[in-house]
This record gives sequence, C-alpha cells and structure tokens, in this order.
Amino acid sequence: MKTFLSRTRTLSRVILLAVLGYLMSISTLTAESILCEGEYPQHLQGFDADSDAVYWSFTSVLVKTDKTGKLIQKIDVPSHHGDCCVMDGKLYVATHLGWPRKGRTSWIYVYNCADLSFITRFSIPEFDYRGVDGITYYDGHFYVCIGKDPDDPTPFNLILKTDKEFKILQKIEVPGKTTYGVQAFTWAHGSFWLGTYSNIGTIQCDADFKVIAHHKIDASTGIYELPATEKGEPRMMISRHFRPDNDPKKNCSNARSAVLRDGKLVWE
Repeated sequence: MKTFLSRTRTLSRVILLAVLGYLMSISTLTAESILCEGEYPQHLQGFDADSDAVYWSFTSVLVKTDKTGKLIQKIDVPSHHGDCCVMDGKLYVATHLGWPRKGRTSWIYVYNCADLSFITRFSIPEFDYRGVDGITYYDGHFYVCIGKDPDDPTPFNLILKTDKEFKILQKIEVPGKTTYGVQAFTWAHGSFWLGTYSNIGTIQCDADFKVIAHHKIDASTGIYELPATEKGEPRMMISRHFRPDNDPKKNCSNARSAVLRDGKLVWE
C-alpha cells in the first residue's frame, strides 16, 4: 500500500511538473522581449519598428537592430534626438537642438531606414523654445508632442497635428499634468498611446484624443504596435531604459510586450 501511494504521489508530481512546463512554454511563446545590443552615452528617448528592424533613438546615437536586438548599424546624431516613428521606409525623429530653452530650435529629422543616411529635416519654429518629443503617424498625418519645463503647472499636454511637410493643421490639448510633456507615443490598435514622466503613467486616447484610460505601465521611452493576441487583445512593445552598475555613461535598453486585457495594459 505504501509503495502504491508513493508511486501515486510521484506520478502526480510528474504530471504537475509537466503541466507547469507546458504553461511556461505557452507564456514564453506568447510574450516577446528584446535586448538592444550596446551601451550608449545618453538614455533612450524612443523607438519604433518596421517588418525588418527596430530603430532606437539614444539621444545622440541612432541604432538599428534586428528584431532580437542584434546590432545592424548605428550613427552619431545631434543631441537631442527624441522619439521616432517609421513611415514609408523613412525614420522621422522629433529633435530639438541647443540649450537653454531660449536658444533651442525644434526639428523633425528624417533618415533612410535602409542605411540610416540623413535625408532632410523640417523646422517647427513656432515651438523652438519648447522643444519636441513624441512623434507618430496616423491616417495621413503626423502628430508631434510639444515639450514642457519640468515645473510647468499647465494641466494639459500640447500635440500638433501636421501634414507630411510638418505644416501645423491643429493644436490639440490632452489633459494631464506631466513632467516635460508627452515623451513618446504611437497609434496602435485604434488608440493613441502617450508615454509620460508622471504619476498618471501612459495615457490612452481615442482618434479624437479623448482620454480613454490611464495605465500604470511606463511607456515614456518608447512604444510601438505588435500584432494582437489570438483572442484579439491589443499588444504593444514597450521599452525600458537601464544603466549597468548605475553608470550614467552606460545607457542601455530592453523591451517587452504588453497586452490590453480587461481594459488594463499589463505585461505579458
């Protein structure tokens, strides 16, 4: 009898371990993660991807990797290159040059995704003193986020709707007190997703920029769309900045997938 019970318990443990292993394998296959190869002088400002590669904006270095994070190419660029977005084989980067703010100029720098060669740049002189940060593209228009001073009490964040030549068509106010404004954002799965340095976290808005929800996950250093889950749940890739050994001269980034589940953005 004791032998039978012992064998039964052993078999139960084997079955339990097998089930746990199966569940872990499903989780591994579902979740996605990337570790960007290399260390950079300044921190990550934003990233985006096309079907072949991921593009990372590390303030003064643009980096192109494959989908696993393996380095393909990198180039030095003027500081401060901010968030970026891919459209029609080109990488558009929200950039402000100069410091302090009274000497700042605001630009959109454009690069060829194939080799990161510089193509052109567009000036946004009306907001030179404020700077630009987040950028995305949706429905034939670019959307560019305007920066704020860290102590700016303004209870909203200013976003410009522009044409493809970055002529301003509309100024949009998204409510929420943030530090430096919206840092990175994207259009994904029928919503705008706005990453901020603030307690309100990531802001989800509809196509008219009406706030749908605030999410605790921090997308301030980059966010882009991933294919939905088999259940149709929206998924995003979200970057994280870190410094090995707390060294300010060693700036790195990884990213992992998140899913919108029951109205909340959660890690996969």
